[in-house]
Amino acid sequence: MAGRLTRAGGWLEERTGWRAAMRAHLDSPVVGGAPWAAAMGASVGTCFLVLALTGLVLMTAYSPSPQTAWASVHYVQYVQDRGWIVRGLHYWAAQALLVLAVVHVAHGALARSYRRPREVAWWLTLVVVALAGAEGITGGVLPWDERGWWARVVEGNVVGLAPGIGGWIQRMMQGGTELGALGLSRLYALHVVVLPALILLALRARSTQLRRHGWSDAKDATSRWGEHLARAVGVGALVVVGLFAVSGALHGAPLEAPADPLGDYPARPEWYLMTLYELRKVFHGAGEFFGTTLGPMAAGAYLALLPWIDGKARRAVVATPVVLIFVAAVGLGMAAAHKDSRDPLYLKQRANADRRAAAAAKLAMEGVPPQGALAMLHADPEVHGRELFEQHCATCHRMQDLGDPKKATATDLTGWGQAKWIDAMIHEPDADERFGRGPYKGKMPSVDVRPADKASDANWKPMIKSDADRRAVATFLASLGDEAGEPPTAIDEATRATGERIVNGACSTCHLYKGDGDLDGSEEAPELSGYGSIAWTRAQVANPGTDETYRKKALDPGMKKHMPRFDQDLSPADMDVVARWTRAHGRGMTLP
Repeated sequence: MAGRLTRAGGWLEERTGWRAAMRAHLDSPVVGGAPWAAAMGASVGTCFLVLALTGLVLMTAYSPSPQTAWASVHYVQYVQDRGWIVRGLHYWAAQALLVLAVVHVAHGALARSYRRPREVAWWLTLVVVALAGAEGITGGVLPWDERGWWARVVEGNVVGLAPGIGGWIQRMMQGGTELGALGLSRLYALHVVVLPALILLALRARSTQLRRHGWSDAKDATSRWGEHLARAVGVGALVVVGLFAVSGALHGAPLEAPADPLGDYPARPEWYLMTLYELRKVFHGAGEFFGTTLGPMAAGAYLALLPWIDGKARRAVVATPVVLIFVAAVGLGMAAAHKDSRDPLYLKQRANADRRAAAAAKLAMEGVPPQGALAMLHADPEVHGRELFEQHCATCHRMQDLGDPKKATATDLTGWGQAKWIDAMIHEPDADERFGRGPYKGKMPSVDVRPADKASDANWKPMIKSDADRRAVATFLASLGDEAGEPPTAIDEATRATGERIVNGACSTCHLYKGDGDLDGSEEAPELSGYGSIAWTRAQVANPGTDETYRKKALDPGMKKHMPRFDQDLSPADMDVVARWTRAHGRGMTLP
């Protein structure tokens, strides 16, 4: 085999002279020597090469439309054989390209690589950094997940603040008043065609300039291109190994839930634009544009003008603003991240986003409908039910981790419908986690605790005379919410009979049971037949002021903070979903 390769190489050498040309190239001297800074530049080129190769592979599976983009990326990440490796390499190479390019610029600024006659090479280096940032921005939206979509919204809002043409530029980026199909197509074209071509041209032109003028003023006649190439290959290999290591450790690249313009995702720009995000908190109104745009532009202009500035001032004076620019950029970005890490609202929204992402990834393994991944999420009762509860119910109620315990004015529904919850309710209805903070406080008496205003009343008697009877009532009422196909409430016939007897007797003074009762005519206490069932819960969500649940006085305007009716705000399907979700999670179950 080796002999055949040697003969083939000899045949090709005889006709092309490639060996002699290669030796001549490797033995040629490097203008200005071959410092390690040159190898650092090669690391940027390595990242670009990895991005180009993996990008070509990803293009074979990616479908650029709002209905298909997320599903195609999910397929690569979770289904395609070793697709997560390819996507991970692409994603982390993009991050590394930005980091290494910025480090290269910082090193060049401090090492004075911009000095005559290398001004053009310096400007091309800055161009590569800017184009790499644009590649990151355009590529971040392609998965069409919440992170990418909302990041573009934040970035588009900053651009839109520019006087005069800001709104026009924002609409061109988004493809309309909101980022949609046209905007995705434009960003995709920029990402895979226009920007890579510009980066390649800039890298090529920069390489030509450096070959002509060298990397520094040093004249090292002993340096040869072979030495430079060896260092570049070594650094490039380390970059590739690092990318494989990070991709393997993190199993590819992150993919969040499908983009939802109506969601409560904690919108943030890309990490390398967090500096601008932090600056927005300092400048307000019209000044926001100047702080977030003109400030970075001034910093970029200073770096671009270094070839002239350097000749008119001492090195320390020139270098100080350079250090301040990079320290401020890193410091502001870290400050923004630190604030997020201590912000309860952000952390809550971040946890919800992570939960949605995990749910979406799991659901998509069973297939994504033609309507798209977002429709898939909205059709899932578990995911959509939680969203509806958080949006419409958690402002007053609590349920497990949803709702604010300090602001809740209605009952805590954690455990609702179970015997233990009902037992606590009828024993102490005015507890804070029951009716104690809402309009029903004082409306329902305890079944076995003497009220304060009856302390001296010798005729007072408890409605339920023993703990055993109280638990029998709670267990009986819990059993009324049982549905076919679910684990039934554990209750024997004796307990059922005792509970029903007390409900028909003591409880029917205020409550209805199977349409009968309410001997006091209060029209406030709910119907107990079917209490906690799907039908009862759905009726309560739709309109609590009917005889099916709490009856007409439940919506009395005089009862401040009473539960509203939702049949005028939610679709029948959404009312059904939120009712089923609330009931299931109250009982410690999840929806199928």
